[in-house]
Amino acid sequence: MGKAGMGMQTIESRLAGVEGTFGDVRDLLAPDGFSLANNWEYYAGFFDRKLDEEGMVFLRLPFDVIQGKLDTADARIRFGTPFVLKHVYQTGVEEHIGYTSGPLVAPVVNQFQEPVDKDAPLERHWVQQAEAIVRQLEKRWA
Repeated sequence: MGKAGMGMQTIESRLAGVEGTFGDVRDLLAPDGFSLANNWEYYAGFFDRKLDEEGMVFLRLPFDVIQGKLDTADARIRFGTPFVLKHVYQTGVEEHIGYTSGPLVAPVVNQFQEPVDKDAPLERHWVQQAEAIVRQLEKRWA
């Protein structure tokens, strides 16, 4: 296991190597707060679960497409090693481009910003929370 305090922390898990169809896995993970991350490709992707209110800390379940393409529910996927990820994004007024930050505006604006700190310190409690979620998933799947 890597060091807590870094911007990313892997979680050893029996989920790594588990296979299923994209549609079934998506439907099984949705009630637990997971969704397909926006940066997917036809051959790989991530299911993300937000761990904090600000949307800067995520439990990420990576997967590869081993048969078919990700744009179909029957694509066959295989999980990789889960990890916790923390990105700190700039907040506040973006005067030079005319954007402001607030409860309704920030989520839309922030998704297009480069993180202020891609390797923001990852507090231990986020790792522990993510590990607990992964263990619950393992009980059901692995």
